[in-house]
Amino acid sequence: MSGSDVTRWSLGVDLGTSFSAAAIATAERVESIEVSGERRVPSTVLLDESGRLVAGTLAQRMVGRAPERAERNPKRYVGRRPMLLGGEPVTVQRALAALLDLFVTEARRRFDGAAPASLVLTHPVAWSPAQRQVLLEVAEVVLPGRPVELIEEPVAAAVHYSHTHAADGIGGRDSVAVYDLGGGTFDTAVLAVEGSGFTVVGGPGGDPEIGGETFDERVFHHFGAQLTRLAPEWWEQVSTNPDRRWLAAAAELLTEARLAKESLSDYEDASQYVAGADVDVRITRAEFDALVGEDVRRTTRLLAQSIEGSGRAPGDLRGIFLTGGASRIPLVRDALRAQYDGLVRTWQDPKTVVALGAARWAQRTLTARPVTAPRRPGGGLSVLATDVIDAQAVNGALYTWSAGPDGHVVRKLDRGGRVERELPMTRVTGWTIAEDLVLVAERREQAVRVHALSPELIIRSTTDLLTAHDPWLVAQGGQGWVFLRGPSTKPVDNSVGLPWGETGDLQVVLIRPATSFAPVNPTPKPLGPAATWYINEDGTRRRLLDPAMPTSVPPTALGDGRGAAVVLGKITKRRTGLRSSVVVPSQTVATVDADGTLAVVAEQLDATALWVHQVLRRDSWYLGTNVGLETYAGTDRKLFVERPRAGAARWVATANRMYGVVQDSLVPNRGLSLHLYDDRSPRSLGTFPGLLGNLASVIPAEAPRLRVDGDVLWLGAQVGEGTSQILRVTGTRVDQAAAAEGWLEPVGQGFALHSPETPPGDSRTTPATLVRLPE
Repeated sequence: MSGSDVTRWSLGVDLGTSFSAAAIATAERVESIEVSGERRVPSTVLLDESGRLVAGTLAQRMVGRAPERAERNPKRYVGRRPMLLGGEPVTVQRALAALLDLFVTEARRRFDGAAPASLVLTHPVAWSPAQRQVLLEVAEVVLPGRPVELIEEPVAAAVHYSHTHAADGIGGRDSVAVYDLGGGTFDTAVLAVEGSGFTVVGGPGGDPEIGGETFDERVFHHFGAQLTRLAPEWWEQVSTNPDRRWLAAAAELLTEARLAKESLSDYEDASQYVAGADVDVRITRAEFDALVGEDVRRTTRLLAQSIEGSGRAPGDLRGIFLTGGASRIPLVRDALRAQYDGLVRTWQDPKTVVALGAARWAQRTLTARPVTAPRRPGGGLSVLATDVIDAQAVNGALYTWSAGPDGHVVRKLDRGGRVERELPMTRVTGWTIAEDLVLVAERREQAVRVHALSPELIIRSTTDLLTAHDPWLVAQGGQGWVFLRGPSTKPVDNSVGLPWGETGDLQVVLIRPATSFAPVNPTPKPLGPAATWYINEDGTRRRLLDPAMPTSVPPTALGDGRGAAVVLGKITKRRTGLRSSVVVPSQTVATVDADGTLAVVAEQLDATALWVHQVLRRDSWYLGTNVGLETYAGTDRKLFVERPRAGAARWVATANRMYGVVQDSLVPNRGLSLHLYDDRSPRSLGTFPGLLGNLASVIPAEAPRLRVDGDVLWLGAQVGEGTSQILRVTGTRVDQAAAAEGWLEPVGQGFALHSPETPPGDSRTTPATLVRLPE
């Protein structure tokens, strides 16, 4: 395959404990790649005397000369201290990056140096978010800015097998099991078909002490028993002397043991020449089976436990897929076939199965129809309206907030773009649209007029508020809340011993739509003191909430259909002496009901406490904190995704799912990752260069471009320099719905806003064009 055949390609990589493999995908096919003539590349890394980190086959060949500078299993260091190579600390990120670079470099040779359109990396099911984050960091080192997805190893194996066994008709509500006997560990899982992918059901099983390396050591000692008779002096030195010469000899003998083990998959016996001792050693398949038989039997018991724990019976499965190099051992296949006759599926090189599945997963983005946005009507995107400041799609209708000749105009459109009703305004400062209520805030000099509208844009009530600050609007369940900064609000900085922010108070006005649009002037109800702390970017702007501080955050719908969530940050000075004082941070997490009553959920008074930046209430509490995304059920607290030190993390709820959106860096805006929450098997859905908007901004023009439509999450993301994309997220699938030059953000239900002259980033301050996405 050459670069002249295709131009777009993706890469799937399985960074294994003992061996690694990779496969490339184009729109037409998927195939394994070889590095130094090997499809299964040793995962060994070695730090040579010049300080260069060598990986793969070359590192494996050099182990005999410098065993103290080598690590055969760098993946075992994920989540642990750095490894020591020749006395020098080497991080696992650096080691795995050297290994990944082998595959990336080899693959790029086939495509005239072009970078892959995407990269998919695999990981064990049981890995934590922190362990998965290591892989994302590795990918960023080798392929900075390229889209990256993470997928569980058994899911990747199932993707590949379901494709190669398409005649079996796997689909619908079918389930399969994966038996993964690799070099370093044994893992098993049961998966259910979900759309075009798979999801893990029940608890995954396995044993970290069973694997091909364990079997190699058994053969090594089997050979040692023979060498005790054939070359006793040599064996004594190999097994006891720490000198470099004898460590190298032991490494060479271990390699011979591995080769013998692999040979027994095809032959009844294996004879290996031991050069240092100048003798031959031998092992038969029967002897090998006796050495590993108990471990193999344990793997079959663990598989049976996983199947039982998933709520399935063996007869409910459409297949048991074997992966991992050690699954080629005849005893393994015989034991499984004896217990699960007709279900066992194998591949000629099971080590490459996971990599091939990762590549097949990446292939789906290559087969999607490319979409380009026009700079004028008549292109790939159908133009419905121009001069649009914001737009939302709700219940099959389109609402636009647009620039008009004398101010702003709020319109309702049908799906073809025809105007059904419009309301002229002076200057709209904000709006929110719920299923049965539309709230619009209109600025009139030192006052704000809040209109409560029906879905048909019929005015049901109007509320006048005297305030210099733009309000926050919340609507749900036919109820509206208008939150206001109080008149005491003022900016503060470190000249008064406080962080960069503003202090004041928070008030609320309830909106209960009536049948009259005559203005009313209610008295705002106080909710208490509030302090908002920002990242001090330049000593001027106050726009990005400080994710490490006990700050107040804009109120939001709680998500339970009945109330709003309020988080009030506070900082007070406490005198500690005649001329000294300390600053004491605190935070109040509360809800406001339909009557405006404030109910305190938690008081955070300790400087070591969690500082809350988002509150959602569904089956349990979902909090975005300075630590990350967390869930609370009663007193049971779980951390779902950690917050990057320079970034932010927020929950997004669809009808039946919870997603985590993580921004790696707020200043500058870069690094976006998506996560699907599942209390049994949370998973990463991929990473992208950046988000449109900013998760921490309080400026409406910089709001994160996220739209929820039933159970679909639409997301606006950066692709690269000057290009945006819209991602459609459904369960475990993330598909690119469209891409275009400039700014392209989702409206929902197949519509978008496009501004070709606006670069992707934090904000779009100029009106855009409302377009329909191709179906």
